[in-house]
Amino acid sequence: MAQDYVALNEKENNNLIAINKSVFESIAEISINDIENAIALKNTSFSKSIDVKVDDNKLFISTYIKVKYGANVAATCELVQNKIYENVLFMTGFKVEDINVNVVGFEI
Repeated sequence: MAQDYVALNEKENNNLIAINKSVFESIAEISINDIENAIALKNTSFSKSIDVKVDDNKLFISTYIKVKYGANVAATCELVQNKIYENVLFMTGFKVEDINVNVVGFEI
């Protein structure tokens, strides 16, 4: 069974602080929308534009984006990775283990 949350602290005095992975999806979507040349795909019933996995309390994020025509793809992907990493760290205090940015097309 997949883990649906990331524990921010170990159990202390029978208390556990955890964040649901949907929070990380929202942070990643906001981060992508902040980048001028990146466009987040819309979620459909068959696929998601942002996939968050938690394994041994390590966070892995995969995103699927479109890049505006004429923009530098490598630079845009690097900006998306950095923005997601910074926002997750700033908003939750948790470091992302791996961020994959997959370009699936171009927007004209």
